[in-house]
Amino acid sequence: MAILEVRNLTHTYSGNSPFMNDAVKDVSFTVEKGEIIGIIGHTGSGKSTLVQHLNGLLKPTEGNVLFENEDIWENPKEIRKIRSKVGLVFQYPEYQLFEETVFKDISFGPRNMGLESEALENTVKEICGIVGVKPEFFEKSPFDLSGGEKRRVAIAGVMAMKPQVIVFDEPTAGLDPKGREDVMEIIRSYRKATNATVIIISHSMEDMAALADKVIVMNKGSLYMFGTAREVFSHSDELRKIGLNVPIVSQVFEALGLNNIPLTVDEAVEILKKRVGDNA
Repeated sequence: MAILEVRNLTHTYSGNSPFMNDAVKDVSFTVEKGEIIGIIGHTGSGKSTLVQHLNGLLKPTEGNVLFENEDIWENPKEIRKIRSKVGLVFQYPEYQLFEETVFKDISFGPRNMGLESEALENTVKEICGIVGVKPEFFEKSPFDLSGGEKRRVAIAGVMAMKPQVIVFDEPTAGLDPKGREDVMEIIRSYRKATNATVIIISHSMEDMAALADKVIVMNKGSLYMFGTAREVFSHSDELRKIGLNVPIVSQVFEALGLNNIPLTVDEAVEILKKRVGDNA
């Protein structure tokens, strides 16, 4: 069942001026409920502009965005309701923390949705259990936390609204490898616990190969490719032509001239085990 559909979406900045720019051009795709969709593309390919349409932060110049088969701009006065159903976690979300305590920051969204008292507290505790925010942090200022802890709190604030779709714009930007894996595990855990639909912009082909059910490739504002992670990464030559690449482990197997190109290290290990077993 489709939860989101983008139809012939175009977004033009500075229209009818010498600086007019089509940041997104005639993009169409469908997202099924419960899927994890990765979005990749070089800088300036239109990724961030695209996802800001999914919860109505931007309005299409042309085309439509449908949530559960209804145009989100059918009634502009109701657009705020879409933002509780389609949550957006910006790049470096920790810069948007603002409340005096961790608990107040995480509970801000659900409180504005009408949750109170015990229900509000239970929701915050549930989400904090998923993202790894410890209860002893609740009364601390979020500004006293480490960078990684701040990001967990910021992500928890969006997850606490329990959106049906949650969009991440480069959720691992600026993190070390351990921090990156922690954030990826948060996303996996949240999806498993809620069956929410997840959309992720990333420059990491490794993250996309390990996490995404399907991958959208953007190039110069247009949808260049859309398919399963395996389908997309099987087109390594085409990806390289537009400045992208396949996961490093896939590059190694390609360079060695091996068949059964893996997308992840775990897949590579299984392939090599089988080869060793067959040759024993």
